[in-house]
Amino acid sequence: MTRTAKLSFYFIIFIIFGLVGLWMPLLGDDLHWGTYFGSNYFPQGIFLRYDGRYLGDFLIIAITKIKLLSFIAYGTFMTLIVFLVQKIRDQIKAPKSLGLVSSSLMTIAILIAPKIIFQQILGWHSGFANYVPSAVFPLFMLYLVLKNYDQEVHYYRTIIILIFLASIMAQFFAEHVTVLNCFNSVLVWIFLRKHFGTEFKKILNWILLGNFIGAFLMFINGAYLKILFGKDSYRSVSGSNKTDTMISYFKTQFTPRTLITVGILLLIFSLFVIWYSTKVKDVKLRIANLSLLLSGFVVITPFLVVSPFGARCMFATYVLFSTIVTINIDLLTDTYEKYIFPVFALMALVLGVRADLIARNYGQIFNMQIEYSQYQNTIDSKNQYYLQYQDTHYIWLTTLIQDDPNFAQLYIKNNNRNKIPINYYDWVDVQDQLQNKHFANRNDYMKAFNKGILEKVKLIQQKEKQK
Repeated sequence: MTRTAKLSFYFIIFIIFGLVGLWMPLLGDDLHWGTYFGSNYFPQGIFLRYDGRYLGDFLIIAITKIKLLSFIAYGTFMTLIVFLVQKIRDQIKAPKSLGLVSSSLMTIAILIAPKIIFQQILGWHSGFANYVPSAVFPLFMLYLVLKNYDQEVHYYRTIIILIFLASIMAQFFAEHVTVLNCFNSVLVWIFLRKHFGTEFKKILNWILLGNFIGAFLMFINGAYLKILFGKDSYRSVSGSNKTDTMISYFKTQFTPRTLITVGILLLIFSLFVIWYSTKVKDVKLRIANLSLLLSGFVVITPFLVVSPFGARCMFATYVLFSTIVTINIDLLTDTYEKYIFPVFALMALVLGVRADLIARNYGQIFNMQIEYSQYQNTIDSKNQYYLQYQDTHYIWLTTLIQDDPNFAQLYIKNNNRNKIPINYYDWVDVQDQLQNKHFANRNDYMKAFNKGILEKVKLIQQKEKQK
């Protein structure tokens, strides 16, 4: 019964995040990766000089080309993060009941992530493909450390090989997490290996070797020499004076008051975690808290000099710090697990359904944008009308659709027409007017829709003349 309940829970989490991936629109780089650039990326050897994110780039191409793979990737990697957080908690202390409180809390934490992070992680396929999978291995490494601390655990040869391969492959997603993985494996090897059994000491050596092999294979990519010598037009290692490094990003995106407030809260959080960890008797909890806190800072440190920096770069830190909060709340409320789990599980479900509905709405708008643009390709007109999104709170829209060269190249036949954006509420009003009418085919519907848009534009122009 317990096993069935756990499987059902994780299946629901998989579906929730999978639907977000399925329904979210392709934006900016997504269209670039999903078509001509992605098709030539590996066959023409572009990957040898673009970056060392070989698996991340492969995943971007896959999920932007095939919707089903997007569903599977979003569901798999997000569920894996949630699952690993629960496993970390379980290694510290065995749960009294189902043991899904940490999973529920972590799901909630991801779904209520700050909008700037949500946009670039769940609302942008290209951001998801590199920054979400990269967060898995640091959690997996901590799980292995806690599982093997002061005890001998037997591993089959197949498992050892898979761990070694994972330690290599984990390095091909995001550079800052690649550095973190090397840092963590060295730190564990130096300070904790005496607490491991003979078998895991060997595995730790393989992890250390795998992390450095992966890092080497990543950073020998031709792109990084260009970056190092300042010959890359997009990326650089130039110090904090660069306009798009972390410090500059925070200065431009947030008010001084917000930065001071967040800085103080982060300092209080860090000092409390350190103080609390020194007071607890459980060594495993102490290791978990302090390693997660340290990793959260180490993983973001490179962006003091490396650019560009975006909210997506904060995802790993957000996950690591959220894991601290999650496992400690779970452990502190362990006695009341059977009462609080249903509450947290329901909250996760409600937030998940909300995220799915948001993604579905964006996806429907995107599909209508494509359909209407393609219809306009079949008619004579001096204007090209672009349907606007209701908002961009949860998607990474770097440029308006009428200014997006990737969208234009794929869906606009005549890019020399006058570009006229149509307000979301105006074109949805046209849709509502056509809702109960019957059309012989979709083309007739689009004719009627286009007629309604032209009438809206005419009314808007008349109102502007009257002003």
